[in-house]
Amino acid sequence: MSDEGVELTVLDDVWAESTGSPLTLFESEDPESEAGSYVIQPGERVPEEGWTSHEGDELSVILDGEVTLVTPDNEYTVSAGTLSVIPAGVEHYSVNETETPTRLVYTAIGGL
Repeated sequence: MSDEGVELTVLDDVWAESTGSPLTLFESEDPESEAGSYVIQPGERVPEEGWTSHEGDELSVILDGEVTLVTPDNEYTVSAGTLSVIPAGVEHYSVNETETPTRLVYTAIGGL
């Protein structure tokens, strides 16, 4: 059995590059999707101002830390070990209100 085409990323090797903006680790056109890593620093808000929304669903797994996920209708505390699913078109932003960095892996299915 061949493992050709299998891609592995050691997350400990990419966290530094994932700080300040998301780092795309994988992209596909069929279906349109993207996966990556992101470190949200203490006090950081993503996006810095206003709201964001995406053409496709956004799934994120928080590996370390905690963020507050805000939508026009609600506010959620999302912490380590949690999967969040933000449906396509839902406006949102995240903020790290803690004193420790938050590390996460995200996947957008249907376009960012």
